Amino acid sequence: MISVGFRYALRERTRFALTASGLACAVVLTVFLAGVYRGAVHGSLSYIEHADADVWVGRSGSWNLMRASALLSGAAREQVLAIEGVQSAEPILSALLPAEVNGERRTLLVIGIDESAAAGRPRLVEQGTGLPGPGEIVIDRAFARRVGLALEEDLELAGRRLRVTGLSRETNLLVTQYAFVRRGELLEMLGLVDQATFLLVRTDPEPATEIAGRIERAIPQVAAYDRATFLANNREEIEAGFLPVLWAIAMFGLAVGGSVVALMTYAAVLEKRGDFATLAAIGAGTGVRFLVVMQQALLAALAGALAGLALLVALQRLLPTVVPEIEFRLELWIAAAALAGSLAMAALGALFPARLATRLPPLEALRR
Repeated sequence: MISVGFRYALRERTRFALTASGLACAVVLTVFLAGVYRGAVHGSLSYIEHADADVWVGRSGSWNLMRASALLSGAAREQVLAIEGVQSAEPILSALLPAEVNGERRTLLVIGIDESAAAGRPRLVEQGTGLPGPGEIVIDRAFARRVGLALEEDLELAGRRLRVTGLSRETNLLVTQYAFVRRGELLEMLGLVDQATFLLVRTDPEPATEIAGRIERAIPQVAAYDRATFLANNREEIEAGFLPVLWAIAMFGLAVGGSVVALMTYAAVLEKRGDFATLAAIGAGTGVRFLVVMQQALLAALAGALAGLALLVALQRLLPTVVPEIEFRLELWIAAAALAGSLAMAALGALFPARLATRLPPLEALRR
């Protein structure tokens, strides 16, 4: 009896293929969204994770890098350096600025760093240098591929022509990308004088949280965060924008997949109602008939999930060429969750058809 469900599934190859295809589409949709989300989180947080800073100091109300707009005065750096336990305080300036390349306009999250930047420069550089000089810019590799820029070529940033001298990686925020220029030049573009968005502070071996507290107590209207807290703040900002949409579409994909299984399995049970009645007549219990239907659904789910994951592996290799600004990360735990979710979705979808098969009386076999 155990193999009857598998034989039924493989006998109707067209129906089996349609069911598996529907489930594959649901898996591709949900896993792709999850992978894009993981890529956006990774690209958004990698720069902060690799920055050589124990404490991030900003104006009160500036709690993450992506949406910070308040500025610190030049005097704030001297005040921070005077705090016990502070070794260095490196200023960075961030701003969303328009960039234009060959008539194509984009928006970049520009980070202004000083010429001796040790903490704020991009650590992961694919080509060139991570420390821009006067009239130079370091851009993300996804942005470079998208607009067709290479090293030693120019782009226009907020009306100023800059030469590309470096390509960074893991600096892709999906909706925009990081770029790095001299802070002095960024100050000129914004019409500012010696101001910063954040100070990247290195401390003595004392706990960074303790020194962050000292900074906040000593300097009015300043907020200080240790590395872990600042990372959590930025992750929270990303999740607030992505997760509600992700969950809504994922639930929709699961519902569609479950509906496909339910419809296809229900049709299969109706076509084979005589077979199920015959099983009942020869002594097969309700549990056996229930299992036969479930086997058909689960086999289709397994085939669909594996086909969907295979397609996603190919898509992961293809995307950097076709849509470079989308970073898709197919992680092992996401693939395992997709496989488990597909099986659960198929089981739920087949629940009603399976119950129908268990209620067919043995006399139904006489109608054949």
